[in-house]
Amino acid sequence: MEEIAHGLLESQKTFLWVIRTSYSGERLEEKLSCKDELEKQGMIVPWCSQMRVLSHPCVGCFVTHCGWNSSLESMVVGVPVVAVPLWNDQATNAKFIQDVWKIGVRAIANDGGVFEAYEIKRCIELVMDGGQIGEEMRINAKKWQGMAREAAKDGGPSNMNLRTFVNELGDGVTKTTI
Repeated sequence: MEEIAHGLLESQKTFLWVIRTSYSGERLEEKLSCKDELEKQGMIVPWCSQMRVLSHPCVGCFVTHCGWNSSLESMVVGVPVVAVPLWNDQATNAKFIQDVWKIGVRAIANDGGVFEAYEIKRCIELVMDGGQIGEEMRINAKKWQGMAREAAKDGGPSNMNLRTFVNELGDGVTKTTI
C-alpha cells in the first residue's frame, strides 16, 4: 500500500483512493508514511459508490485490482484502466484489459510480488499522458463502452441472455417440488 501511495504522489495527479477499513476496524491509511501529502493531492475514503465515481466525467483512469465486476464497470463507463492484479482471475482480466480490449495497461510486480511506486507512476502517466498510446486506450474504452451499452439494450445479446436465464430459472422453480 505504501508503494501505491508513493506512486500516486509521484504521478502528481489528483485522485480518489478507496482504502477499506480492516476487519478489526483499523483505518489502514493511518499507517501510510505520506498520509498528509496524499490528502493534499487527493482524497482517501473508506467506501464509495464505484459506478457513480467511474461515471463522473472528470475520472481519467481507474487503478484497479481487476476483479470481474470492476473490469466490466470500467468498460461500461468507458474509463481506461491501470491494471494491478493480485490473484486468481484478476491476472486473466488484466491480460484482456491490456492485450485484447486494449483499454488499459497492466502494472508489473517485482520479483517479490510488489507493485513499486515507479511502476504505478509509469502506468498512470501512460494512461493519462501517454500521447498516442494513452489516446488509443481512451478511444478503445469509449468503443467498448458503446458495445457494452448496445448489448445491454432491450433485444441486445446480454439482455436476451439474461431474460433466457431468468425464464429458465423460473421454469425450474415452478417445476421443483418440495
